[in-house]
Amino acid sequence: MNAVKLEDIAKKLGLSTSTVSRALSGNGRVGEKTRHRVLEAVRESDYTVNAVARSLRLRDAKNIGIVVPDITNSFFSSVIKGAQDACRQHGYTLMVCNSDESEEFEEESLRTLLEKQVSGLILATVSARPEGVVPYRRLSIPVVFIDNIPEGAEALDVVSIDNHRAASRITKEMVARGYRDVGMIAGPKSQSTGLLRYTGFLEALRAEGISPREEWVLAGDFKMESGRALMRKLLKLPERPRAMVISNNYMAYGAINAIRDAGLDIPGDIAIASFDAMDSTGLITPLIASINQPAEEIGLRAAEIIVARLSGDSRESGTEVILEPTLSPGDSACYNSVVEHVVRASGGQPAAIYAVVFMPI
Repeated sequence: MNAVKLEDIAKKLGLSTSTVSRALSGNGRVGEKTRHRVLEAVRESDYTVNAVARSLRLRDAKNIGIVVPDITNSFFSSVIKGAQDACRQHGYTLMVCNSDESEEFEEESLRTLLEKQVSGLILATVSARPEGVVPYRRLSIPVVFIDNIPEGAEALDVVSIDNHRAASRITKEMVARGYRDVGMIAGPKSQSTGLLRYTGFLEALRAEGISPREEWVLAGDFKMESGRALMRKLLKLPERPRAMVISNNYMAYGAINAIRDAGLDIPGDIAIASFDAMDSTGLITPLIASINQPAEEIGLRAAEIIVARLSGDSRESGTEVILEPTLSPGDSACYNSVVEHVVRASGGQPAAIYAVVFMPI
């Protein structure tokens, strides 16, 4: 296939080359409609692949990029720290970008990083569409998916936890504490993290002989305000749950605020269990339990896989490295050391993981 150039895209759209360039770089004034036309044309072409090809010829700078959906979330900041530690150890610079839960910003960040000649990418994508994986599968640099793993990402490398099992585990912990009227604030079911934690919760209740109450299971967007709003909705029900499993720390913070605003006691009136409610100072109280992902380890492993690929590791991609989270029951210390399970694509040694990284723009 002949290389697609900016001039080709400009000719196809009837635009000037400078207009196409400004639309891609975000510099200069370009109408939103024109910008979307250019982005769509780029998605349909192999312009991105050619940008990567250029970066491969010029990657002496030794940069690795990472993109996360919310850099203010302690989970993702810890992932970044782990990736940075690995990069520093191997002489690479980590370039970080926050997509702000936006597919559009994620795409812009990818283009920027490729133009900056990154050698590999670590990606916590916000895309739930299988076709959203296609551009990354076409790249000629290593890519690793972390956190949300969309359909089709199995062709690339992945570092994550077993979200279904983790949600089942924390739900069973609540039931073991004597709570049977359990509800959930789940994440978006369009994302693997939201869906798998939701299905793990339901499976655990049914395994304990408990029928989930539909009105007690609501889906948020992993942001604090959605946790607050959904908890307020639950508190207005004639019969409310006695315990809640919440799919991430930010929604848990919002839910706790809503409960306190209503003058209710935690855990006296409603008990809370959450994902990733352990910060550097300890467990966010007053939670009954928290499932804590090995965030720094996730970032470190992703970066190390990229470095291995760049150092000549030619083993087949499509491998998952699944790390075991820790369960922190109440205020007691975490137990269960991190255990690694590696799912091999072809029965050989674990393949390296690719990382998609984005730098601040």
